[in-house]
Amino acid sequence: MIKESLKKNLSSIQVLKTLQVLLQGNYTMQELINKLNTNEETPIFNNSVISKYINTCRYCGIDIPKIHNKYFVASMPFGLELTNTDITLLENLQNAVKENMTSRALKVFDSFVEKLNRYSNKKIARVEKNSYKLTSELFEGAVTDKRKINLMLKNKQILECIPLKMVENKGKTFFNIYYNNKERMVDSSRVSGIEILTQKFIQNFKDPSVIFVLKGDLAKRYTLRENEQLLEQKTDTITISNRGENKDILFSRLLRYDDKCEIINPKIYRDEMIQILNETLQNYGEV
Repeated sequence: MIKESLKKNLSSIQVLKTLQVLLQGNYTMQELINKLNTNEETPIFNNSVISKYINTCRYCGIDIPKIHNKYFVASMPFGLELTNTDITLLENLQNAVKENMTSRALKVFDSFVEKLNRYSNKKIARVEKNSYKLTSELFEGAVTDKRKINLMLKNKQILECIPLKMVENKGKTFFNIYYNNKERMVDSSRVSGIEILTQKFIQNFKDPSVIFVLKGDLAKRYTLRENEQLLEQKTDTITISNRGENKDILFSRLLRYDDKCEIINPKIYRDEMIQILNETLQNYGEV
């Protein structure tokens, strides 16, 4: 009985050691193994053991997602209760440090804010260049876990939405979200923060395949994207299925193909493209 009790106590200590290291930063499994075994007389931590301890922490309500092969603490149920007033105060402090202190001081303050996020029961991260990695990890973690988010804009608007994916286009980064029954692309420069909510979502909206035809020389030299499939090939036309590309980005690309491109399905996309073309022609007085 005593040995069994000692074994349980030892396991509890090892769980706390694992959590302590996770609170220091974002680490791969191998990095966790190396860090945890550093202070042990003989290596006792391995992949299986650490996975078990991480799952124990998760069972206790500690949110530990794995993004890009790295584990990190997103929030703790017994952490600091941050109110909206607290968050506004932190934002004002960060702006004051940015305007009046050295870049080194700003780096220290940003590090403090990142640690505060780990100890908070609210998964909130400011969207800044130097904290972008954590923000994207939280966003992608919400996508994986199917949790709604609050996207906080710099104009004080808050969008409670469903996260879809991060999108890079023309050198800019966008939060691709589903808001008010529509897919939207929100430029990261407009966003001040992101909060992961406890409410889960059921993805009952469709990610349609867009089928379009390319003609002439374009059809002969066109290179399929990663998310595209060739459905049919004729002498001077090809029919392509595109799935998963953001509609605005896809439309922007297909419009450049002019009359050598025609959307076939879905009909709503075809009608929308025709409307865009008609409005463009009206602007130039050609309709």
